[in-house]
Amino acid sequence: MVKEIVTYPTTPSLEYGANVRHFNDEMLAVIEDLKDTMQANDLTALAAFQIASPLSIIVIKQDNGEFLEIINPRIIKREGSINPTEITAYFPGLSAKTKRYEKIKVMYEDKDQNQKFLDADGDLAVTLQRKMDYLFGANFRVRLDNEEKKLFDSKLEFGTDAIMKNDCPTVFKRDRLLRILKVLFIIGFVSLGAKFFIDESLLPVLKTAENSIMLAMITTSIIYFFYAQYEGKQYKHCTSCQIGNIIGSTALSLVRLIVLFIANYFLLW
Repeated sequence: MVKEIVTYPTTPSLEYGANVRHFNDEMLAVIEDLKDTMQANDLTALAAFQIASPLSIIVIKQDNGEFLEIINPRIIKREGSINPTEITAYFPGLSAKTKRYEKIKVMYEDKDQNQKFLDADGDLAVTLQRKMDYLFGANFRVRLDNEEKKLFDSKLEFGTDAIMKNDCPTVFKRDRLLRILKVLFIIGFVSLGAKFFIDESLLPVLKTAENSIMLAMITTSIIYFFYAQYEGKQYKHCTSCQIGNIIGSTALSLVRLIVLFIANYFLLW
């Protein structure tokens, strides 16, 4: 049966990481589900966690089209070190440069409970190590150095793999605050125009509403200024251009606030 693939930010529970002890129909069903899900999504490997099963099982599709079924795997020998760029269905559309062993020897069991050994290198070794991470409640993020981890976290935050070497993205979260400021400014002016159409008894209510809008604009501008600097520090290659952009955007929001204040002063106060 084709299963939905588990993706970030879903994390394993404490159930994960235990050996399969019952080689029964439930275990065989998980293996078949892994195969069906791989076929449906054109994948070459899956760990049981990726279809929300706590069993310690990995299925890998080999070059000859046959499936390698690996149960209760353990790395018993390792040598060398490589830094492959990996992708995974758990982080769809994102990649990261990890650190892995170049060659490994894995002890595991097949579905008939026979003990097996597998020597792997190259892509197979990397795939096995990535899938075994899932079996023990981890993912390839734990294999990143500090610099690569910061870069990958930026990719996660903005949902794009286009961020390279911690360069500036084209869209920032702080832009949402600027949109809020624009909306507040428009609402303030539209509400101010209501002065000419409402009864004088309602003017105190209008004044209160306008004051609240201006207070919200001041608060949002302050939040924007400090949050924008925090966000900008994550992208070290474009610090100068970001500072100019932050100052300019903050100044523009203050100009709008002053304009709204002056309009209120002459029309309401």
